[in-house]
Amino acid sequence: MVLTKLAPQSVKRSSLYKQLIRKRRQWKLRKEVSAASPLRVILGAGPVHLEGWLPTDREILDVTSREDWNTLFAPGSIDSLLTEHMLEHLSEEEARSGLTECYRFLKPGGLLRVAVPDGYRRDLTYVKEVSPPNDGHKVLYNIDTLTALLQSVGFRTTPLEYFDAQERFHAVTWDENDGMIYRSVRFDSQQEFQRDGLFYTSLIVDARKQ
Repeated sequence: MVLTKLAPQSVKRSSLYKQLIRKRRQWKLRKEVSAASPLRVILGAGPVHLEGWLPTDREILDVTSREDWNTLFAPGSIDSLLTEHMLEHLSEEEARSGLTECYRFLKPGGLLRVAVPDGYRRDLTYVKEVSPPNDGHKVLYNIDTLTALLQSVGFRTTPLEYFDAQERFHAVTWDENDGMIYRSVRFDSQQEFQRDGLFYTSLIVDARKQ
């Protein structure tokens, strides 16, 4: 920790230094993983911290890297995974690779809760915000393409909130204790996206390992 604080900026910018910091963060997470019961992990957490969940980001877990997964977890060891607005930053090939690893590292019956921008919501303000390449987005999913992708790697899917192809909104009651999604009909209140009693909405799907 002292070395981290005292290291000059030229050293901190070096690839070796970044690798050492990454290994240190992975070592710390492994300790937390070994003590966690149940083991619940947020992928691409950013600033989000939820009680009882272990946050990760790409600097510690690249979801497309089997090496990273193997470094941090044992296959079939994770009870729950949560990802809010991360998957759309990957190409379809990268997303399939990452979801395959999610499936492999979840316990049988384990849950992956996924939220992404909704491609079937077509009001102009929303479309401008979520369409690739804005904000580094690479893919804009809809309920049909996302569930097909999840099912293709083995998941059983349950849609929670989504627009259908006719742009009708659907929502069922879901338990935030199974994974909190802030950009949802239940919890979002961003005025610039207000439409017919809705604010910012996401396509939210529960995917369970069979």
